[in-house]
Amino acid sequence: MHISELIQKNIRKLLYSHKKRKLGLRFPLLCKVHGVKTADRQGALRQCQALDALQLVHVPFADYPHNVYVYSIPLNRVLGYLEKDVAEKLVALFGENFCRDGEITEIVGGGTMKYVGCRLRVLESMEKMQNVTDFTHLYGE
Repeated sequence: MHISELIQKNIRKLLYSHKKRKLGLRFPLLCKVHGVKTADRQGALRQCQALDALQLVHVPFADYPHNVYVYSIPLNRVLGYLEKDVAEKLVALFGENFCRDGEITEIVGGGTMKYVGCRLRVLESMEKMQNVTDFTHLYGE
């Protein structure tokens, strides 16, 4: 690798670290899935368990430019989306149309509660990525 390439690589790394600090992000980032109350998503969540692989994908819409889907790799299903504030920070850090790995940390609710929910860990890695560009087929409704 040429010296100028090494310098550029180190500068990119420093800028990334600065941006991450400025946004207040630490990885792994713990958060929860939103938009889980539809029958399809509830059915999918009830099949999930801790440590299931997830993919976090930025799929912007006109009304929701920071929409980040939480996609279950084993189930081939969208489980929901990230909270707006978290999604905005991730888009600012990783850029438009980013994809990152995640994993379920806990399924909550159920039993006497009407709905189940999901807590997750967002990772900086992209090792579990699936080639998914169109999410329309991932809804069972």
